[in-house]
Amino acid sequence: MKILSPVGNFDSLKMAVFNGADEVYFGINDFNARNNIDGFSLNEIEQVVDFSHAFNVKALLAINILFSDDELQSALDIVVDAFNLGVDAFIVQDLGLASLIAKHYPQIELHASTQMGLHNLEGVKFAESFGFKRVVLARETPMKEIKRIKENSNVEIEYFVQGALCVSFSGNCYLSGHLFGASGNRGKCKQLCRLPYTFEKNGNPLKKGYLLSAKDFNMINRLDDLKNAGVDVLKIEGRVRRPAYVGMVTKEYFNALHKNKVDKENICLAFNRNFTEGYFNGNGQIISNIQNHIGLEIGTVEKVTVGKNFNEVIITSNRELYPKSTFKFFAKNTEQATLTAYDLKPVSKGKYKLTTTQKVAVGNTVRLILDSKKENEILQTQKKREIQISINASKNLPIKAKIDLGFKIIEVVGPVCEIANNQPLTEETFINNFSKHELFFGKLTFKKLDKIFLTKQKLNDFRRLVFDDVYKELTLRRKHSTKKQKIEIPKTLNPFDNFQIVEKPNEPLKALNIIYSPSFYDLQDIQSFKSLCEKQNKSFFLDLPNFALEEDIKVLKNIIANCNLSVIANNYYALSSTDNFIVGAGLNVYNHQSASIFDKPVITAESNISARINFPYMTLRHCPFKNHLSASCAKCPYKEDFQYRMENGTILKLKRKKMSSCTFYLTD
Repeated sequence: MKILSPVGNFDSLKMAVFNGADEVYFGINDFNARNNIDGFSLNEIEQVVDFSHAFNVKALLAINILFSDDELQSALDIVVDAFNLGVDAFIVQDLGLASLIAKHYPQIELHASTQMGLHNLEGVKFAESFGFKRVVLARETPMKEIKRIKENSNVEIEYFVQGALCVSFSGNCYLSGHLFGASGNRGKCKQLCRLPYTFEKNGNPLKKGYLLSAKDFNMINRLDDLKNAGVDVLKIEGRVRRPAYVGMVTKEYFNALHKNKVDKENICLAFNRNFTEGYFNGNGQIISNIQNHIGLEIGTVEKVTVGKNFNEVIITSNRELYPKSTFKFFAKNTEQATLTAYDLKPVSKGKYKLTTTQKVAVGNTVRLILDSKKENEILQTQKKREIQISINASKNLPIKAKIDLGFKIIEVVGPVCEIANNQPLTEETFINNFSKHELFFGKLTFKKLDKIFLTKQKLNDFRRLVFDDVYKELTLRRKHSTKKQKIEIPKTLNPFDNFQIVEKPNEPLKALNIIYSPSFYDLQDIQSFKSLCEKQNKSFFLDLPNFALEEDIKVLKNIIANCNLSVIANNYYALSSTDNFIVGAGLNVYNHQSASIFDKPVITAESNISARINFPYMTLRHCPFKNHLSASCAKCPYKEDFQYRMENGTILKLKRKKMSSCTFYLTD
């Protein structure tokens, strides 16, 4: 398995590369799925790519937002520019952009973004047929389904192992877009899931807190299981995180993967909202009820002396602590204060003094969220790539270096070697000299070394010449000279309209087209309701769920075949169920190019090419009742009278579809 690390700036790139990443991924300024950080410019991308390739690390560009018609040409041009600079592959969500790349530039490697919501074999097979070499599986994909995908497809499988876990199903969160016009699929997510909510029944509060704030992924104990399931690439989330986070997490996953000693404290200190293994073994306990980093619990507040300007705080801890570290103080589970202790001093064994203007109380729990010593240690990490070099130094002849790069052998010729009169250059002199480079370390062997002399300046110049040629060979071989092409976006569209979404058969049928979206997918129920619609001269369509596992797909296909149904396809798996489908809102058709791929009527959840429907705000694969009320499946309390209330009063109603497992939806 390979490690794929996030890069938000050049310091993070160094931390990823120096600590064991096999691949890195990053964004670009113009089309960045992480709108709260700057991406890289094209000039900076060249530096990122060249630095990565100097260490034999692949460089992947995430250009995984949805694009409007007038953005597609620019996005395609950026892909070509970045490819020419040496970017190894592109992570893409927008099917329109992917189709243009596949058609005009088939030599460019495409990876299907997690935003495509691929979570079963049928969806992955569609991506494979479309030309994607790798799929970044939705975080909701369980182990059993990963195995099925691996055994029946030829794509590489990438799986998230560490970092933030979106509470909503990948690619189908529209809350930020619907409420604030800031689409998560356009890289503008407001992270409303991290706000406080109240869970209610019939308007009566049951629980308050950060009820949609998911824990962080941490799969470091499951690497063998991931490998056995068929995962090829371990993805670390965190392009917005600080460089030390990238370094710490990459290092520990490298250690775990290579059976070295793992310091799990580093994972907690890097970033920790409590940890979960997500949905790997099914619908998990993923809700943290906190929305920020809590680090490690390291002690308690023993004494507080209130002063005129500052309060003096004594904390007890069995851990050695250092000035400039950052602490959080909690009263039970409620955060009271956060401070960086520049003046931290030990007062006795296991006791430390600091001062603050913030309110801290005796008995507060103290948590370490940044260990200045460990932070500085990881940021000092350096690494050099070993280069195999054979030296041939014969008197009165030019010195030569034969360099084995693995893929190619090159030779560099230097100045003429003078005969040494008294102090000839030794192997040790050469070895020490060829260790003096920022990126490379010369692993030297000597074909011939006469008693020769070179001035220090000439030897240094020769070393620079050797490593300059090495750098050029390592970086230039992955660059290209592909010409850009002008494209034409089709403007025809067949929007699906005059429809009504019906959840229960007893609802009045008003529109010409009836979309049945039941809570249970029962053959007799669906057949009966279809007949009722036909008697009223209505066209019947079955709304397929946007999440379905293997056993669910079998049930759905059986219903479709027996009832001869047309369907609404809300995920790519649905395209294998029947040819009689409408492109549903869950497929995120945002531009005419994407619409033209299907040549079918289209429904959109967010787009500027067609009227938008109120698709569910969020799709939840965790059980709110297990997470909030400690309920069980045997005594499931679900009824259509539960809801989440935002602090501004906005109500999100909770609905459920039940198949082999439950999927919940937040709606208006």
